[in-house]
Amino acid sequence: MPDPTPSFRLSPLETGNWLLLLIPRFLAVRNGLRRMGRGGQVRSLLLATLIVLFWCGIFWFFHRTLGYFRTIPDLGPVLSQKLLSMIFLTFFAILLFSNVITSLSTFFLSRDLLLLVPAPVAPSRLFTAKFIETLVDSSWMVLLFSGPAFLAYGVVHGGGLTYYLMVLLTFVPFLIIPAALGVIATLILAYALPAQRGKDMLLVFSTLFLSLLYLLFRLLQPEKLVNPEAFSDFLAFVAAMQTPSSPFLPSTWATEVILPFLGLKGGDALFYYLLLLSTALFLLVAGSSLATRLYPLGWSKAQEGQRRRGLRRWWDLAIQGMAELFPSSLRVIVVKDLKTFFRDTGQWSQLFMLLALIVVYVYNFSVLPIGGSALRTFYLQNIVSFFNLALAGFVIAAIAVRFVFPAISLEGKTFWVLKSAPVPLRRLWWSKFWVGLLPLLVLGELLVSITNYFLGVSTFMMILSTVTLFFLTFSIVALGMAVGIAYPNFTAEHSAKIAASFGGVLYMILCVGFIGLVAVLEAWPVYIIMMSKLQHMPLSAAQWSSLISSFSLALALALGVFSCSTRWSITHLEEMEVSL
Repeated sequence: MPDPTPSFRLSPLETGNWLLLLIPRFLAVRNGLRRMGRGGQVRSLLLATLIVLFWCGIFWFFHRTLGYFRTIPDLGPVLSQKLLSMIFLTFFAILLFSNVITSLSTFFLSRDLLLLVPAPVAPSRLFTAKFIETLVDSSWMVLLFSGPAFLAYGVVHGGGLTYYLMVLLTFVPFLIIPAALGVIATLILAYALPAQRGKDMLLVFSTLFLSLLYLLFRLLQPEKLVNPEAFSDFLAFVAAMQTPSSPFLPSTWATEVILPFLGLKGGDALFYYLLLLSTALFLLVAGSSLATRLYPLGWSKAQEGQRRRGLRRWWDLAIQGMAELFPSSLRVIVVKDLKTFFRDTGQWSQLFMLLALIVVYVYNFSVLPIGGSALRTFYLQNIVSFFNLALAGFVIAAIAVRFVFPAISLEGKTFWVLKSAPVPLRRLWWSKFWVGLLPLLVLGELLVSITNYFLGVSTFMMILSTVTLFFLTFSIVALGMAVGIAYPNFTAEHSAKIAASFGGVLYMILCVGFIGLVAVLEAWPVYIIMMSKLQHMPLSAAQWSSLISSFSLALALALGVFSCSTRWSITHLEEMEVSL
């Protein structure tokens, strides 16, 4: 009897190198560079300049911090170790979050899969190519902005060429591990859950990420750094700080690899590096094996049509109620944007996971030990509160780059309809602006208010934080609209790629510089007021003048960024010519 198992003749793509699957991406990058005109060269030069300035700022911060740690006898090396551990753990959490989002797009939503999956390509080779795409897309920003921190460690602690070489070798498996974990989780859940449960799958992702992120951050126990009284003596405090947060985390292994080359701690660096490397290789093999068995059926399920149940009446009424907050001329566009947002699973799932980060952030403030001496309490309540204001601004910017910056680009090929419709594009701009501003404004004010409540700050710091963040949010959203219009991407497959593009990086750099400048302008008057309260001395006329000048400059900067971004972006949007 003939063999019932069908046989296929494998093409060169099947038996050849998996690098063939990455050639289209390489060609796209090369063609983009070749077609870059003078405007593109100017933008690239501007981005390179901003990145260099940003690098210099990061290097200066870590150089000053580590230099200060070295002046503290006995405790300084311990603080440097703990800071390095926190850096690796933060990177690991960010990479896990980024790889979960990116792997969903590269393995199940990418347009080229419609050609590659039916083609005679082995799932293992397809897994390798898509894994590399996921790794690059999710990790390049961490690599880009981590360099100055590790360079500062090498300069301050006299790390030689061997140290820099080990940093590079350590990052290879350190980046592979979270990428492989994200891809494996995606493959398993896509296989286990039916296509109609797509939103449930992302909800599971979000819940798992929230639990894991909470565990990772709580393992650090950052409140110990400001609560040495909780230990019996100084040696117990130092011993607790030197103890790894968890011996099972890749971030701990990476830290233990680097520390001996800085002279901060002894240990077997080779053992921990082999742990990193073997774990990375095992996860790669496991991912390739799972892809061979699970990916074809998982991808097939993802293509099944979903049952159309329509919006429930209460949900429709809720959206209409939210739209009532806007002028009648904007309501139709607002309703469309809200419905599109909640129908796009990739969009609202990112929001859920970003909120998970915020929950952990707020919880860490709730466990800070505020009690103690009056001087220590005053210091924590006001200095930490001031830095919390800047951090809240960075949180708003991080959310805005995901949801505000891509707002125009997400119109995609339908943008020409809006362009040709008898609706002023100014109205479109304002609808996008308000839809992005209101939730960010509420979130930001709640964030600083709750954290300041846990800190027990003075009335002055509470008012300063809420008022400053109010103006910062307006400026951050307007700046996001401006940069998003300056660098639109109407052909992007999902918002994550838009946020990771040239414009997204430029927007984040501009936001960091803007928030940092506002913080610097307000730092001096806050310091003057703190010293006045500590010394129980009234402010002089010169000090009052300095206070008013600094706060006026900060307000003028925020209003200037908002005004310039609004005018320029509306004008540019109305003049935009798009070829789709």
